[in-house]
Amino acid sequence: MLFTLFGDYVYPEGGDIWLGSLVRIGGALSMSEVAVRSAVARLAGERWIVARRSGRRSFYRLSPSGRALIEEGTRRIYHADGRAWDGRWCLLTYSIPEKRRALRDRMRKQLAWLGFGPLGSGTYVAPRDVSAEVRRLADRLGAGKFAKTFVARGAAGTDDAHIVRQCWDLQRIGASYERFIARYAPLFARDRRRKERGELDDADAFIVRFTLTHDFRRFPFIDPDLPHTLLPKNWAGMRARKLFDAYHAMLTSGAVRFFAAAARVNGAHSG
Repeated sequence: MLFTLFGDYVYPEGGDIWLGSLVRIGGALSMSEVAVRSAVARLAGERWIVARRSGRRSFYRLSPSGRALIEEGTRRIYHADGRAWDGRWCLLTYSIPEKRRALRDRMRKQLAWLGFGPLGSGTYVAPRDVSAEVRRLADRLGAGKFAKTFVARGAAGTDDAHIVRQCWDLQRIGASYERFIARYAPLFARDRRRKERGELDDADAFIVRFTLTHDFRRFPFIDPDLPHTLLPKNWAGMRARKLFDAYHAMLTSGAVRFFAAAARVNGAHSG
């Protein structure tokens, strides 16, 4: 949840945020002070955020690695577009020794975020050229010497639709999108009416927008953002994205006002 907060609010402002403000905002999201402080300490310990002191106050901003993660997440969440496909796959092969199993597990989990699906033992494919991103990932994890990437087309007789079925469970992914739509479509209709009547206050806009984004940001971990030509007809992911974009935009002005007021209490936010 803190990644959502930093990615949607703190980072776009280009500044840092006081720990007391994080506690205050966390309270609006039903997070206890202990939970917020513990999460901040964990993110700082993992070097996703960095601290500075001003008197007795601690302020936090994203580290370079945290900014890189947020920027990639922003691209996947807000700018995925199923753009035209040139028929090429990004192919990754790696062979990590059994004694480095923890490294292998970390690599596998983060490959999903880049849109890779498992084609076979130690072989993954993504529907667009992300070789530069996977190289940075491998180098950051210390797995660079184990990984090789290629960009390739299927030879004659290769069925791209079969590759998709082998690598991704689109039925399961589609069902997740349908659940998202079933939850948020009625809320969108409700809040659109509330906004038209002037009854949607800034705190409500912030809480709903935060929850909406937090739920939607899970999809890049399971959905490779396949080109439209490789997707089933009436793909639920497209309908879910259209709903997300419209609802998110409707809530933005009020949510940003609430965050600005909460983050600047007693000079708590700095650019």
